[in-house]
Amino acid sequence: MSRMSAVTAPQTQESPLLGEECLTAWHEAGHAVVYLLQGRSLRYVTLRPRTAGRVGFTAVRPRRVELSALAVVAHADPLAQARYVLDTTSATERLREGITTGDVRVGAYLHGGHDDLAVITQARRAYGLAAGQPDLWVGIAQDLIDRHWTEIGRVAAELLEHRTLTGAQLRACVPEHRFAR
Repeated sequence: MSRMSAVTAPQTQESPLLGEECLTAWHEAGHAVVYLLQGRSLRYVTLRPRTAGRVGFTAVRPRRVELSALAVVAHADPLAQARYVLDTTSATERLREGITTGDVRVGAYLHGGHDDLAVITQARRAYGLAAGQPDLWVGIAQDLIDRHWTEIGRVAAELLEHRTLTGAQLRACVPEHRFAR
């Protein structure tokens, strides 16, 4: 397990629950559900991206949106992944490995890659936030993740089973929620 993975998830018995594909499914599920909550039209989400160097991808139909909405989505995926890791591992396991809750969160942001971090950086600059100054998008994203955790879990499970979901399949994972249009 690489150092980044070790920070993302404690080393247990190489559990498939903390493998790359599983973490990516939770990460992409965070993206997908928050996009849907924003009323965005999704084409698909996949664990089989066509672009080299990616482990997952969420395709959204192009539409002009506020940078702040994109920043919420960029925060949602690592926060969903981190919550999954924290829910899946015990505090004792993390303590034994010397991994803090903060380490898990940082690891999840690093797992997301340059695209998510670039959106967050762009939004911080556009809204004039200084380095170290917290942004509101983290709290908004965490609230959405917490309130829609069941739906995120459904999307992650379906992704792990089918590896790619269409927009219609994604909406079917969260049938009881009316999305903004």
